[in-house]
Amino acid sequence: MSSVVNKLIFNCLVQYGNVALPEVGSLRVEGNNPKAVFFSESISDKHIHLTDIIAEQGGISTEEAEALYNDWLTAARREDGSIYAEGVGTITPRKFDIDDELHRALNGSEVPVATLRKRCSCGWVWWLVGVIVVAGVAIYLSGNCACCKKECATQEVVVEPVVEEVPVVEEPTPAPAPVVNVPAEGMRYNIMVGVFTIKYNARACAKQDPLGIGAANYLITPYPNGLWAVVAYSTNSPAKAEEMRLKYRKQQKDVWVWKRNK
Repeated sequence: MSSVVNKLIFNCLVQYGNVALPEVGSLRVEGNNPKAVFFSESISDKHIHLTDIIAEQGGISTEEAEALYNDWLTAARREDGSIYAEGVGTITPRKFDIDDELHRALNGSEVPVATLRKRCSCGWVWWLVGVIVVAGVAIYLSGNCACCKKECATQEVVVEPVVEEVPVVEEPTPAPAPVVNVPAEGMRYNIMVGVFTIKYNARACAKQDPLGIGAANYLITPYPNGLWAVVAYSTNSPAKAEEMRLKYRKQQKDVWVWKRNK
């Protein structure tokens, strides 16, 4: 089972650029040439959780997936506290050492020196620069004041009130709210906003609400070839489907009609 979990981590990093390891942290791919993998102890909602992937790919419950993940984590953790995933790399509290196999999949070249991201410890330099700038400004102002002290004392300063015109701001006309019609299973024509290989990613797309109709108003339904579709509207009328497609394109251009087979 360990090899299967290692492969799932590998696939998540290659295909999606991130993966979340519960109770450990997250791995993410950054850069273009070359691409590097970084480790963080924090996990966000945008990360793909490994336990969800195990559950979906294995067709098992969340509890069973968590048990398998814990078994893998116990086997992967070494005596020094590091975690090793074969074909992926080694996770330590301060860095991630990438394996040859994952690096070749990301870059197709030789493995570079392990990447380590450190926080900049040069804050004192900026503090010193700030002090120098403030001191220079103070000297400049004191010199000018000394030169014009007599003139400043004899001149009468007249302050005229400034009346600012307050511009009239017209309230913008609110855009019409998008039509919300919760889609139903089995309809012939479906307005789609995305197709995904993993159901978790389809749910994440609906959660982001790309059309502004509310996350609960999307339908996650099976799509041909084992994929998952995110449907925003469904109907048996081709004319109505085209009408809604044009309306939703005002919210997002990447919208299309999926015609189910009978």
